[in-house]
Amino acid sequence: MTSTFPSTAARGHLPPPGVELAFEQTVPRSLAHRRQIGEVFVTDSAQVSDDDFHLSFQIPRAHSLWSDQRPGFHDPFASAEAARQSIFVLLHRHLGVPLGLPFSLQRITLRVTDPQAYTHDGTSALQGYVHYRVTERRSKGSDVVGMVLEGAMEIGGRPAMTLSAVLAFMSQEDYDIFRAFQRAQKPVADARLTPARRLDAGLVGRENPRNVVIGLPGPEARTDGGPDGGAFRCLLAADPHHPAFFDHEYDHVPGPLMVEGMRQAAVAAACRAGAMATPHALTVGCEAAFLDFAEFEADLVHEAEAGAPGPDGRVPVAVVLRQFGKPIVEGRIDLLPDAAPLPPSTARAHGV
Repeated sequence: MTSTFPSTAARGHLPPPGVELAFEQTVPRSLAHRRQIGEVFVTDSAQVSDDDFHLSFQIPRAHSLWSDQRPGFHDPFASAEAARQSIFVLLHRHLGVPLGLPFSLQRITLRVTDPQAYTHDGTSALQGYVHYRVTERRSKGSDVVGMVLEGAMEIGGRPAMTLSAVLAFMSQEDYDIFRAFQRAQKPVADARLTPARRLDAGLVGRENPRNVVIGLPGPEARTDGGPDGGAFRCLLAADPHHPAFFDHEYDHVPGPLMVEGMRQAAVAAACRAGAMATPHALTVGCEAAFLDFAEFEADLVHEAEAGAPGPDGRVPVAVVLRQFGKPIVEGRIDLLPDAAPLPPSTARAHGV
């Protein structure tokens, strides 16, 4: 997960001199592709050249999803969601992309460059700045059909994260034809969802059971992925009424939900393989290539396999999401383990 975008340290603090970004209010929810005002995290934006954009964000301290973790650190995935929304804002507010025009993230990559930037004192909200640069535009006639963004994030004056995103655009008519063709190639009509029980929250580093999005097929199910190796397999098993993942209606499984499933499967796989002593870890890297749309009518299977920890302690976990036997998302999650032990009650309950 490398990027050619220059580091924050090399460019100075964000935003640059002369650019003032506020934290007084959020941008209009339509710009961030959110229906609920409380799910909008971008607070301001500015364009400084044809290709350079600066944005500010703040995550609510009591957010039902992003504050659901043990004290000590903010969740880097919360700032990644703010960075995702920032892409929508810069496209619509500054690049003239019409609201409602279908487009998709084909690939996302992020890497936490300074985990200490996410230190949480228990009282401060997670807020910071994002700088995006458009490094590539692909056109068909006068229409932009693709774009590559490289980004850097600063939190508390520290270079916190680097990001990249590959976008694809199409007209509503082309999108409708494309989706209809895709679904016609799949056995959607004959598909059946396997009943799955969600994993206990403590096993994936969560506290609120509603925020668990993966599960096992049946009360007696067993999986691979123990100390002897092999992939850990589980099913997407999210609450379909979750206010963050299902903020509005979708015709396919939302990308942020699938990525959270990747993260939780990675945590479970790393613990089962002995690569982490506890499920409490900071997510310090994510790479996801979206190869196809995932349909709601059929099982979405996660396969996660942990690698050996790196010199800095990061545990890489390869994750593939499959539907109808074909890969939908391929990627990797990097975890930085927390040395703190499981709560005694959780450890006893699961034989840890």
